Amino acid sequence: MQESEKRLHPEVIISLSALGILVISTLAFSRKTRNIIKERDHNQSAWSGETGDLEAAHINHSRDNPEYDDASNGRMLKSREHYIDHYNRHERNGLTSYQNLWSLRAIWGRLTGKERQGLPPPDSLE
Repeated sequence: MQESEKRLHPEVIISLSALGILVISTLAFSRKTRNIIKERDHNQSAWSGETGDLEAAHINHSRDNPEYDDASNGRMLKSREHYIDHYNRHERNGLTSYQNLWSLRAIWGRLTGKERQGLPPPDSLE
């Protein structure tokens, strides 16, 4: 499969996302950094402006990055958008292929059936 065939188009898919409750990922950023990101992004997705079902998402996932836990390395995204970001930037987001697949599977598990509609499953990258 060519790279362009794997890439998802969030501007089309985002409008299909279901409304949800606020969820902030506790797996990566410190609580202080998550709160800074949440406030800076006005408690809405940096991509779509939607609220609810939000997660603080890294831009560069490499723990070797000195700004790993800095608010400048993150943004609020809806869970579906977070999945799209990981899928589109597979092997280019600071994670190994294995680490990114693990992350995709974890995010996939948080999505409802409706939120998964139109998305390729994580294992399609293997």
